[in-house]
Order: sequence, then structure tokens, then C-alpha cells
Amino acid sequence: MSHTLYLGIDVAKESFDVASNPPGLSLSLANDTTGRRRLLDALKEQPVTLIVLEATGGYERHLVADLLNAGHKVVVANPRQVRDFARGLGQLAKTDRLDAQILARFAAMVQPEPRRRAPEQVAILAELVTRRRQLGDLMTQESNRLPHARHPQVLRSLKKNLRVLERQIEELDKLIRQNIDSDDGLRRKDEIVQSFKGVGPGTSAMLLAQLPELGQLNRQQIAALAGLAPWDFQSGKWAGQSKIWGGRMPVRNMLYMAALSASRFNPVIREFYQRLESNGKEFKVAITACMRKMLVILNTMVRNDCLWLSPQKNA
Repeated sequence: MSHTLYLGIDVAKESFDVASNPPGLSLSLANDTTGRRRLLDALKEQPVTLIVLEATGGYERHLVADLLNAGHKVVVANPRQVRDFARGLGQLAKTDRLDAQILARFAAMVQPEPRRRAPEQVAILAELVTRRRQLGDLMTQESNRLPHARHPQVLRSLKKNLRVLERQIEELDKLIRQNIDSDDGLRRKDEIVQSFKGVGPGTSAMLLAQLPELGQLNRQQIAALAGLAPWDFQSGKWAGQSKIWGGRMPVRNMLYMAALSASRFNPVIREFYQRLESNGKEFKVAITACMRKMLVILNTMVRNDCLWLSPQKNA
């Protein structure tokens, strides 16, 4: 067995397949507590350098947590990136075992940056924030159905659900606040982020939970992590429009709403947006640039441990 072993794990709802590069380790286990324990036992005597899994809508979360807790270096890769990698190798067939082998080759050849183990407090916050977002989406759906309901029983059902969702969201907001206030580091980070005009408690909680790297990376890295770094598209004399791609969608969605607010009420972002608009930039391009600028500013503020001061206050 090589002294450098890369693992690929293809995760499904009820099972997961493991493959290694160089070949030698191949497993198919149940995606439950027993299966995850068997995997950890099998890896104890193996020279594992890096483990790569795909994001599968949450089925991989318990496995990732167990691997990180056991001290392994883990990457949760974007499925589209892995699929493009497979096509580049000429691998068009798709089975669980083949996918695990592709992930192992991806780990060995690309060697993506491993995920840092999030502190327990941040992991709990992330779960609370995710549930808060899910309930918010459900509330929006029920609210959109309300104007179209005609039957009295349907109206009562919708209104009852909305009241229940409101109470649950209020309870989660309290839990999120308690979680942040119970940790000195999170509380200070939250204070810094919310000092920026245009960023409220919801945006701050999302950034703290889903972007714990805030303040630890440079401007290019933090923008790329959120999927706000522009990628060039050009070939020869042809030059296409730069586009953003990948990244953490929940963070990007929340920053979009924050940028809408900041483009009206934050003097720096408002001036930046108006300058882009006067230069003929489309709304989508301008607001995306504002999102990126906001994130870079917030990243710098957290890194320097300083609150936001508006130009008026600095004058």
C-alpha cells in the first residue's frame, strides 16, 4: 500500500461506496451509525492523505462530521466540478462504485483544499440557521398560496400554518441569538458584521454559520468561497462576459438581499452602485459587484477586529 492514499466516497441516502487511489481499498457500507463506524475502523491503519465526497443535499453530513472528528482531511466537492472532471477523463458511465473511483482520482490529481473542522458552537449555529431558512421558505410558500385560496377550510388551514411557522421562527431566532451570545468569538464577530449598515441579524447569523472562514482569507479567496469571484471567458480575439460560478449558495442569496438594502442606505455601497449604474452596467452585474464589495469589506473588518465607520463619522 502506498504511503499516500486518496479516498473517494460516493454517498447515497442509505449507503455509501468507498474507493482509493492508488487502488486497494474498496468498501460498500450502510449510511448509518454502524456503517460509519466500520469505515472509521477500516481507516485506522491506512495512510489516508485526503478524502473527497460530493455534496448530496445533506446525506453526507453525518459522515463528514465523523471523519473530521476522527482527524481526517475532508473535502465536500461541487458535483458539477467532479462530473466535468469525469468527462475530461472520458468516463461517461455512472454507478456508485465508479463515482467513488472518480472521486478518489479527483482527490489525487486535483488535491482540493481540505475543509477545516468547524467548532461545535459554529456547527450548532449552522444547523439552527439552516432550519430558520427552511421555515422561512415554507412561510413564503404558504403566504403566496393565501391570496388564491377560496374555500374557507383552505383559508383556515393556511392561516393556521402561518401562525405555527411564525412561532417556530421566533423560537429559532431566540436560539440563534443565545448561541451567538454564549460564545465570545461569535458575539464579537456578530457585532462587527452588524455594524456595517445594510447587514442585519439574519445576514450576520448566516455569515457566521455558513462562512466561518470570514476574516481568515484574502479578498480573492473569500469571494471565490461565496461564489462571487468573476471568472473570465475568452478565447483568441473573442472575449465573453465574466461570470460568477459555484460557491455557497445560501451565503450568496443572503448577501443579495443585504446588498439591495445597502445600495440604498449604506453611503459607500450606494455610491458604488450608482457609479456602476451610470457606467451602463446591468442591474444584475451591478448588484453582484456590490455583494462582492460588501463581502470583501466585512472580511477585512473581521480580520482587523474593527467596527464599521461611515464616511460621515470618519469626517
